[in-house]
Amino acid sequence: MQVREEKFGLLFYDYRGPRLYFVPTKNLIGNDFFDGSHTAEGLIESIRTRHRQSRQSSQQWVLQVLTMLEQKGLVHG
Repeated sequence: MQVREEKFGLLFYDYRGPRLYFVPTKNLIGNDFFDGSHTAEGLIESIRTRHRQSRQSSQQWVLQVLTMLEQKGLVHG
């Protein structure tokens, strides 16, 4: 899998397909999040702080995006 930042958010390229997945994350998640050294908890806190969102709102959104990516086999745990 390869991921890159675009104007709308993130573009995922799945080599198994090949398939493209467009994820409208805007600037909330950078492609560097997927390098294996970051946690969902850290991402939630970062979004909450940078965008002055409630913890619950940030957490719900991040978990929704990560769950969708996991269901498509693009990320694991």
